[in-house]
Amino acid sequence: MFWKFDLHSSSHIDTLLEREDVTLKELMDEEDVLQECKAQNRKLIEFLLKSECLE
Repeated sequence: MFWKFDLHSSSHIDTLLEREDVTLKELMDEEDVLQECKAQNRKLIEFLLKSECLE
């Protein structure tokens, strides 16, 4: 049973970050955005550090 679970599945946030037109609002609306920040999701942190997100 243990092997049924994919422990390396990508989060919905990762899927959103693959899109070129993702917005800060879309990411902030995700309920696991804080957890992904705590887990140091590199893609998410790089997106949040973009100057257009910081303004």
